[in-house]
Amino acid sequence: MKLLVILLYFIIIILIGVFTTKKVKTSKDFALGGRKLSPISTALGAGAADMSGWIMMALPGAVLLNGIQEIWLPIGLSIGAYLNWQFIARIIRVNTKKYGDSITISSYLSNRFNDNSRILKITVSIITTIFFIIYIASALVALSFLIETYTKFNYLYCLIFSSAFVLLYTSLGGLTTINKIDVIQGTLMLFSLLLVPITIIFNYDFNNINNINLNITNPFSNLNYISIISLLSWGLGYFGQPHILVRFMAIDKSKTLNISKNICMSWMILSLIGSFFIGLFGRLLFTDINNINPETIFLLSADALFPNWLSGVILAAVISAIMSTISAQLHATSCSLTENFSIKILNKLNKVWIIRIIMFFIIFISATYASNPQNTVLQLVSLAWAGLGSAFGPTILFSLYSKKMNKLSALCGIFSGGFTVIFWHILKSYGGIFNLYEIIPGFAISCLTIFILNHFTCKN
Repeated sequence: MKLLVILLYFIIIILIGVFTTKKVKTSKDFALGGRKLSPISTALGAGAADMSGWIMMALPGAVLLNGIQEIWLPIGLSIGAYLNWQFIARIIRVNTKKYGDSITISSYLSNRFNDNSRILKITVSIITTIFFIIYIASALVALSFLIETYTKFNYLYCLIFSSAFVLLYTSLGGLTTINKIDVIQGTLMLFSLLLVPITIIFNYDFNNINNINLNITNPFSNLNYISIISLLSWGLGYFGQPHILVRFMAIDKSKTLNISKNICMSWMILSLIGSFFIGLFGRLLFTDINNINPETIFLLSADALFPNWLSGVILAAVISAIMSTISAQLHATSCSLTENFSIKILNKLNKVWIIRIIMFFIIFISATYASNPQNTVLQLVSLAWAGLGSAFGPTILFSLYSKKMNKLSALCGIFSGGFTVIFWHILKSYGGIFNLYEIIPGFAISCLTIFILNHFTCKN
């Protein structure tokens, strides 16, 4: 029954993809959905693309092991997401339309600074591709392991299926398809994340709670100020994530973004609360947590609480969370790279099909990397988040709010932020201040570089 639920879920996704393909006539339709996304679609699309399997597996698992001290990361992400909606969403929608009707972050920066050399566009595309391949490979590993666990097929076969399936529905209708599916996936994720902890509350005998250590007394236990600041600083990454920013660019009207913000933040906070309590309450259902994989606590709880068909819905929610991020990043990378093809080639070929072909090569490279799952580790994902946030975040912010911003400061801001993150990451083994999350020095150095160059190179 559980596998039948998953099969039905896959069929629904493909049907949506086939239906929305008819609406894609131009590269703008494929990349931005023709800038016709509704407030709800924009909100849930941004949320689902952001959270991934992290909110369904990693966060509950961390809370199960460490208790309430894991609260700092969700707080940091919530603050960062809110600031992104508040200060980036509307103005980037307006400016990307204003500067050449840009359909990607790379084309926006190139048009914003009149970069006829295209060095900005190429640089942004290359950095995006490198970091997103890491992201996609990591997510493919998680998705393939999940399917392997429940089907007993070989990991390699599960990897091939996962890669092919995500490629298929992402390439059918582009952002229009992705966002329609993300509305379903976002709703399914929220339903599942709230259902499990609420069911535990109504069914568990809390008279015995004194015999169980839930680790809810001290959020500062075993954490120093560097650790807390590092966890909170994850929110800085939002300003530089192309697969999230593109949702702001694609909404039908900028004035409706405030509605999207309220929907998305409500969805995100409720989802984080549900995920957090799944981890806390996991000790109520499984007293011996040493004999289970903590990252499967969500699925194990569903299996213990619900009939087979409903636990299948929960499994579909976890799968959907992972796939939503893969599809968003695959789409953003492919569209960015396509923008760098010469005009002569694009005049002869269908640009939408070029994007689809590039999608195939990206998913192929990511799957090849993921074929050895030991190559894809959580530390690389945090590095990619920090790298994108530090390289692009300050540049995006200054490009939107500073009239002094120029091509040189934008380019130097990108490189200084990205290289600082890599340099800091290499020095982590020395401990001390280098235990600080890379995004903090990377973001700060990039901002400082842009500010100084704007001051000394601005002609006004």
